[in-house]
Amino acid sequence: MATIYAIKALLLEEVLLNLLKDSGYITVNKIDRDKTLKKGHSGIEVKGRGWNHQIDAIADFAIAPPFSYPIRLLLEAKFYQKNIGIDIIRNAVGVLKDVEEFWVSNNSEKIAKPRYHYQYAIFTSSKFTFPAQQYAFAQDIYLIKLENNKYFLPIINAIGELTYEDFNGESNKKIENINLSELRKKFRKSLKLNDFHSLNNYLDDKQFNQEKIRNIFERSNNLSSSYLGMLSNRFPIFLTPSPNFDINILIANPTIRICWDENYWYIVKSNTRCGNLRDDDILFSFDLPEDIFKLYEENNMLTPTQAINLKEDLISSIKIIFKNQRIFSSIELNLDRDWLENIKKQIGD
Repeated sequence: MATIYAIKALLLEEVLLNLLKDSGYITVNKIDRDKTLKKGHSGIEVKGRGWNHQIDAIADFAIAPPFSYPIRLLLEAKFYQKNIGIDIIRNAVGVLKDVEEFWVSNNSEKIAKPRYHYQYAIFTSSKFTFPAQQYAFAQDIYLIKLENNKYFLPIINAIGELTYEDFNGESNKKIENINLSELRKKFRKSLKLNDFHSLNNYLDDKQFNQEKIRNIFERSNNLSSSYLGMLSNRFPIFLTPSPNFDINILIANPTIRICWDENYWYIVKSNTRCGNLRDDDILFSFDLPEDIFKLYEENNMLTPTQAINLKEDLISSIKIIFKNQRIFSSIELNLDRDWLENIKKQIGD
């Protein structure tokens, strides 16, 4: 038995995995010979030192950094109207600690177990409470908020339109005629192949709402890709390209500006005025947890001022990895020197 919240989170996770392929993340679809994974009752399980953990959205980073173990992302999505609390983060911390210690060998083992450097990211369509942000910050759990990411918002809205009736359920918490693993597998394959046909047949057979799920599928494919950027090597941001985005614009001129229009954060070309923005001026939209700058201030990583009054030398660049013609490259986007003053004028000190 499933809930509508689990179905929405599943679809959001699969959309995110598909979009992150151009940021260097390769979805893990099967166990093969990976001794850190196990086939569980409801999907893939990641082995921990103490127990195994079902993680449905797993992606390996395509580039292996020197002097480091392979990087593996454990991705979790939450699709609630309520804010995400500290209990969700506690669970993530426990899972992360346990899987990171799977490699520990005892004296009877001649060869140490295989090892990954794990990352854990939680995406949400709503907000994170401040205690959740504090705890995640301290425990290296990455939080990505999506509700005010303008160009990703159509996907959030499309998923949000789903109801339990679309899956022949009795209530939000009681949907019986569905196998989540099967739905995930079909939806993942359709996104990868950009082909709705096989998923459509599955939905028709189960008598699920084809129109609404097709809408999610089409909005995801219209977006085509998104990127994970690191803001001054301190925290990740999820960058969603504008409809007219061309990566070659950034390659030719990596100087950018951050703008805020009272609803959304944007990354724009360096010569763009932040007032009255057009899609042609915008490179990306993104969102941030409300208290993220406050956390950095409290941990002596920012000057003790209001959140927006950041020193420009502390937040001066965004690094992204992207795929261009089947080759992964990296680029450092430099913020122009007056970006901070422009935001101050819009938001106020």
